[in-house]
Amino acid sequence: MTARPEEFIRLSPVGRDLRQPAPIVSREEEFARQLKDRSVQAWEVLFERHFDPIYRYALGRLFCREAAEDVAAATFDRALSTIEGYSYRGRPMLAWLYGIARNVVSETRRSEKRQRATGVLDSLLHGSNDHRASNALIPFQVDAADTLVSRLDLQQAMRRLTQGQREVVLLRYFAGLSAAETGQVIGRPETAVYALQARALAALRRQLA
Repeated sequence: MTARPEEFIRLSPVGRDLRQPAPIVSREEEFARQLKDRSVQAWEVLFERHFDPIYRYALGRLFCREAAEDVAAATFDRALSTIEGYSYRGRPMLAWLYGIARNVVSETRRSEKRQRATGVLDSLLHGSNDHRASNALIPFQVDAADTLVSRLDLQQAMRRLTQGQREVVLLRYFAGLSAAETGQVIGRPETAVYALQARALAALRRQLA
């Protein structure tokens, strides 16, 4: 398939043998180079384009607005500190960024489990009978096309999905990514995304009926 001219940026031929064709760099690779060069404009674009979707992705994993905000902020902090280790090899930067978010979410959940365990031990040692949940499920609206995702029992239903199904639901209906973008993040073709999505929604409908 021939790429459209506007999708590529040609490097300057300075210092090259002009008889040799100049290398072609994709926009994705050029954008990664700008991020590595600490371009303020490039980082502003990355933040404005992806902060809210990553926040919603984290919200779908954690069901806590404050924790989701912390995850989104930590994701960009970590992206800034680790951008030198990023190497464009055909896989989009979107996948790299959501990989960081996924790791931060996992770390947050492990930290919450340790805190809950400490709280239980503390209550036992000090005779506290306060059993209020530290992370209450917060209802919110996402895509009106599937109002089932606003159900209060969604958290338990999501846990019963396979990992692949859960990721697709989070990326498609919480983060708002397209099927193509979701496929880029999880490393699967678009047809596989639609198949996982269909199975996940069918499972959720059964559990939330």
